[in-house]
Amino acid sequence: MKVTYDQLGEGRSEDSAIVYVVSDSLGDSANNVVLSAAAQFSDGAVRVVRLSQIKSAEEVSEYFDEHEEDFVSTAVFHSIVDPALRKRVRSDLNNRGILSVDILGPVVQLLAGLTGEKPKNQARAHHMVDKRYLRRVSSMDFFVEHDDGKNPQDLVKADVVLVGLSGSAKTPLAMYLSFLGYNVASVSLDPGCDIPGELAQVDKGRLFGLENSTGVLASASIRVKDAEGLASEEVANAESAVAHASRVMDELGCTRLFSDEKTVEELSADVISQVERA
Repeated sequence: MKVTYDQLGEGRSEDSAIVYVVSDSLGDSANNVVLSAAAQFSDGAVRVVRLSQIKSAEEVSEYFDEHEEDFVSTAVFHSIVDPALRKRVRSDLNNRGILSVDILGPVVQLLAGLTGEKPKNQARAHHMVDKRYLRRVSSMDFFVEHDDGKNPQDLVKADVVLVGLSGSAKTPLAMYLSFLGYNVASVSLDPGCDIPGELAQVDKGRLFGLENSTGVLASASIRVKDAEGLASEEVANAESAVAHASRVMDELGCTRLFSDEKTVEELSADVISQVERA
């Protein structure tokens, strides 16, 4: 069993609620649910402890025996694939009076009814080295080899092509999409950078321009705080760069995405929604 901690915010106190995520796999699914919910509360209000890759109910029980003093404000979210192990862990939690939520069991039962198939009940089935996993590895290799304008001859082979100024979140978004299994290339539109002719051959439904004028202008202002005499020149250069990128995006006919106040996950959802329709 592995124990890891997710500290939400800097304001943790002795009154923080402790939420345990228990899984016989990595526990990512249940952990993401808990973190999404915890983000709705103040910094430090919730502390998440993950108990992953559990092998028996006994090791979970022993851990809780050693941490009973923490059970003032506590709940457990579990995603345990093995039905017998899930039942034993849940029984132990009930005996301790600890509230628990089964993240995985009801979903598996529902899908079993819809498909008419018997579940594999195999922990880490989602993390097996299968075709999906190998595709993600291949996509991450593609991202590394085609980041920031490298190997432009392969742009037409990409599932997604991102263009934009430095600081527009091209690389983080490309990295995230590649982890999901998409072959992603990116091209910088900074003034002075060559615009590869191969961009004109990319399917417009797979070509995205990232804009973040607020970020570009803000970074310019930060750079010149200690040199106020250059402030107007720096801001003018930034505005010129934004205008240049905008003209290139117009010429390319790409779909524009404004990354201001959007997370990488939200941007990726916008990209995938369009690419999957293409």
